[in-house]
Amino acid sequence: MDEHKLAPEERAKLSLYRDQLVAASYDQRWRGGRGRARDQRKQRAIATALALLGPAKTILDVPCGTGRFTGFLTAAGLEYTGGDASLAMLTQAKTKHETARFAVVDLARLPYPERSFDVALCIRLMHLVRDRELRASFLRELARVARVGVIVDFRQDKALRVWLGRARAKLGLRAKPPGALALEKIHQELADVAKPRR
Repeated sequence: MDEHKLAPEERAKLSLYRDQLVAASYDQRWRGGRGRARDQRKQRAIATALALLGPAKTILDVPCGTGRFTGFLTAAGLEYTGGDASLAMLTQAKTKHETARFAVVDLARLPYPERSFDVALCIRLMHLVRDRELRASFLRELARVARVGVIVDFRQDKALRVWLGRARAKLGLRAKPPGALALEKIHQELADVAKPRR
């Protein structure tokens, strides 16, 4: 990944996620009641998207972090591969999912041939990437390795969490408002990536 394209706070977050203690605490965060409830909502959305895409046997989950969705996806009968830029996160994931396949990957240059997986999944990343071209490169790579389709989530600007984050930024409780795009801009970015390249 061209890390120079990342905003300073994005580079800091990536560096933080590469720390083993941070990876362990991140994992604990999602094991609590609120984390589990949020994961269940995401799982329902992923299951709906998978049903809409049609039959799939293999899935690439990137970034997979500490394996939040690994158990859910393998229980759904999918042959799972998780990828992440952080070895610390993958090490944590491997402690919970010993038989799952994981790899350190760069989402801007995935180490897989075209159409290697039926589905590529990208959860909880795009709202952190403020550079439009970097987001587009991630989306193109996901589309390149997927045979059936791509499932990606964006945090859009009308989301309650975004409004709360903006309010906290105005009150000085966070350094910067959250990154979020208008729904029309998200649709446009997806449409632009879907166009054949010359």
